[in-house]
Amino acid sequence: MKVSIITPFYKGNAYMRQYAEMIQRVEQHLAYNNTEDELEVVLVNDSPDVEIIIPQGAPTVKSLRILQNETNQGIHKSRIRGLEESKGDYVMFLDQDDVLAEQAITSLLKEAKSHPEAVVVANALLEQKNSSELWYRTDYHKERVGDYRTYLTIGTQIISPGQCLIPRNLIPDIWKEKCCTVNGSDDYYLWLLLLQQGVSFRYLDEPLYIHRYTAENLSADTTKTDASVYEFVTFLQEAKALPEKDIELLLRMIRYKDAFRRGNLITKAVETIKHLDLFMENLRFKLGTKTPYGFNR
Repeated sequence: MKVSIITPFYKGNAYMRQYAEMIQRVEQHLAYNNTEDELEVVLVNDSPDVEIIIPQGAPTVKSLRILQNETNQGIHKSRIRGLEESKGDYVMFLDQDDVLAEQAITSLLKEAKSHPEAVVVANALLEQKNSSELWYRTDYHKERVGDYRTYLTIGTQIISPGQCLIPRNLIPDIWKEKCCTVNGSDDYYLWLLLLQQGVSFRYLDEPLYIHRYTAENLSADTTKTDASVYEFVTFLQEAKALPEKDIELLLRMIRYKDAFRRGNLITKAVETIKHLDLFMENLRFKLGTKTPYGFNR
């Protein structure tokens, strides 16, 4: 089996030493423990005015290929470019500032071989400004990794596709053809499509992925991620890829949370009364997951 790690690059030379060192550790672990399988790494340079430079003294990544976008395409289209030009049976979409444990591909691939028609999702360490915590800390949360309704009423349960090993043959055509131009939620779009089609998400209780805290983390900017959701919702509606009632529920959740975050106490109370069912589901979720983060999660 071959695994393709696809990473969009955007003015990310500051991360290239860390990235090369990480990939070397992952390669070596896979080669030592799993000699019949292989890894390829595809960096898609989406910053045409910047050359990718791996610093002097950084390890040579044997499996690395670099693709060059002629113009800036955004994260989603860059992921699709890498997908089209890679050969892996399984795909991981990794961000340039993310970090994998050295055993990440070895462990994920072992689980994937036992469940070849599933997306395998590993636990993750989520860095905050002054702390680092496991993302899935309770059984309640772990059980919702692949729960379709949770993605409609609470939000995405996967920090990054860098936690996931995805069988190439399961990636829906609509996700490859209708690309988000607004960065932030193309992975949420993919999970919704897969879950609605009945694809199983297998949870692997091992922290194999680290989401680094930087001031540039797009996922922390709900205004941008919401705009990306509104964009992919139009694709879902045009293609009738999700039932209309599910799309309406998704939109109601996004609008309610946006109004709640922006509003004063009176606005929060009014919006909560209007969407009491969503408030109760989100309250149960926060109590069940013991998440310390804000209402967006």
